[in-house]
Amino acid sequence: MKYEEALYTKAEIEEMGHGIENNIITSIDVNIIAHFGNCVCLEIACKNVWPVSGYVNTKNIGAMLQAFVKLFDLEEEDGVRISEIKNVPCRLIFENGYNKSSWGLKCIGFGNFMKDKFIFTKDFVKINDLQKIL
Repeated sequence: MKYEEALYTKAEIEEMGHGIENNIITSIDVNIIAHFGNCVCLEIACKNVWPVSGYVNTKNIGAMLQAFVKLFDLEEEDGVRISEIKNVPCRLIFENGYNKSSWGLKCIGFGNFMKDKFIFTKDFVKINDLQKIL
């Protein structure tokens, strides 16, 4: 899937009946799980929920990291290290949560805090087109 094809606006998300709530991405990491044949998983942790974890992304981890950096405008001339990505303001998408508290609801995506760009987790983990992201 291409990065641009996976993006939604706040209006589109709310039209689907989903809720949006402010949060903070506390860290982003890569986990290599030996129990599952050394599969590579990208993990995104927020203050009280993990919008991305446990997906096997061995083949597209580079594209996903590039998409994440682009979505949150984290580009740096000399590069950005995964370990430096902390405390990034974000907005989370909660399933069927329009005009409701997110308590007990399933987090199904995330987006840029200041810009009208959102992505569903199920689409984010399918991003594999590196050229279109750059």
